[in-house]
Amino acid sequence: MSFTSRANPGTGPGRVPITDVRVLGAFAHPLRLRLLHHLMRTGPATASRCAEVTGDSASNCSYHLRLLHRYGLVERAEAEEGADARDRPWRAVATGFDFLPDGDAPETLAAHSAVVGAELGELTRLARSFLAGFGSLDEPWQRAAVFDSYALTLTPDELVHLTSVIDLLVRPYIIAHREQVPPEASEISFSVQAFRRPKELS
Repeated sequence: MSFTSRANPGTGPGRVPITDVRVLGAFAHPLRLRLLHHLMRTGPATASRCAEVTGDSASNCSYHLRLLHRYGLVERAEAEEGADARDRPWRAVATGFDFLPDGDAPETLAAHSAVVGAELGELTRLARSFLAGFGSLDEPWQRAAVFDSYALTLTPDELVHLTSVIDLLVRPYIIAHREQVPPEASEISFSVQAFRRPKELS
């Protein structure tokens, strides 16, 4: 369950390539990004439930969910029997999205940079929240946390292969798909960032 910016569309099941600059723009908003993360992580949810998770209002979540629906990123799910039809749940249409710039037009590259930047901002928010509560974690979870960084030498094809292999290894553990989850398991934020090192930082 992650947004991915990569050059190999369709890595694994349930992943949708995004090239339309208008759809890319829909991702580049912190609340919409959090809504998609939540729906991909936990499955269908109403706007009211999304509001509880994001700390925003139900009306604002409903507005942004409708925008995501307009661009084909979420869809309506069946409401539970007896539930208010006006607050039907929403669900994500995929378990992951590939951001693939279509050409080198300035507006396309700007939209791609904006959505990846928004995703990095969300990952930073999660990491800071984790560190703020680090002392309250049980010792096994403290030891299990990883913030590693590697300096690699790869060709573009090798980098695509490496990240594809990681994706295949991770996919069986995606919350929406995993069955028979051990009782001691907990939700994990797992991310991979791989890019050519900028020359000015060499």
